[in-house]
Amino acid sequence: LNFENLDFELFFETNEYWEDYNVFSGGRFSKYKDGKILFSIGYSSVKTVAQKIDSLLGKIISIDKLTSEHEIISMGHRNPQGLFYVEDLNIVINTEHGPKGGDEININFLENDKILNFGWDVASYGIEYDGSDPYKDSHAKYGFVEPFKYYVPSIGISQLVYMPNGINSEGGKHLFVSSLRATSIYVIKINEKFNKILDEDRIYFSEQRIRDIAYDEEN
Repeated sequence: LNFENLDFELFFETNEYWEDYNVFSGGRFSKYKDGKILFSIGYSSVKTVAQKIDSLLGKIISIDKLTSEHEIISMGHRNPQGLFYVEDLNIVINTEHGPKGGDEININFLENDKILNFGWDVASYGIEYDGSDPYKDSHAKYGFVEPFKYYVPSIGISQLVYMPNGINSEGGKHLFVSSLRATSIYVIKINEKFNKILDEDRIYFSEQRIRDIAYDEEN
C-alpha cells in the first residue's frame, strides 16, 4: 500500500446502525459518475426496512467524494454482493443473495432520476429456510422491478463484471458473474438494449468459492 496516497479521513457517516453484526448486511463500492461512488447496503435482517425511504438499509446510494452528500439510487435490496456501473450506457448492475433461492441480477437504467424499487422484502423468487413462503413471486404485479435474472436454487451470487468487447468469434456484450455456493463463474450474453439474455454458460471451479472477479482491461 502507498500510504502517501491514502486518505483515512471520514468522508461519510450516518446515524443509522444495527446492534448485532449479521450476514445480511452485504455491501460493495463501485466507481460512479460526476465525482461520486456507489455503495450498496444490505437490509441487516431488519424486516420492512428495505421498503422505507428514510432508511439506508436495503439501498444502493451514491456518495459525493467532495461534499459527502448522498442520494438513494435504488431500494428494496436484500443482501447485495456485486455492484458495477457501466459508464457508456449509464446503467447500474447489482447482484444480491435471495433467501433460500432467488439470488438476483438487477439492472437499473437510471431514467428520470427515479428511485427504482427491486422488491425486497415483499417480492422474491426464494422462500424461507423453514420452508414457508411469505413472498410474492411476481415483482412487476406489485409495482417492483423484475430481476434481470434470478437463480433457484441459489448459487451464492457474488461480484460481477461487464465485458463490452467480444470475447469470442460471435462478439457481443457479456456479464461474468461469480458465485460462492456454486463455485462457478456464469457467463451471460446480453442484447444491445440490455433487456434480454441471448446465451448462458458456466465455468465450474471445483471447491473454489469465488468472492470477487475483475478483468485486465489492457489484455
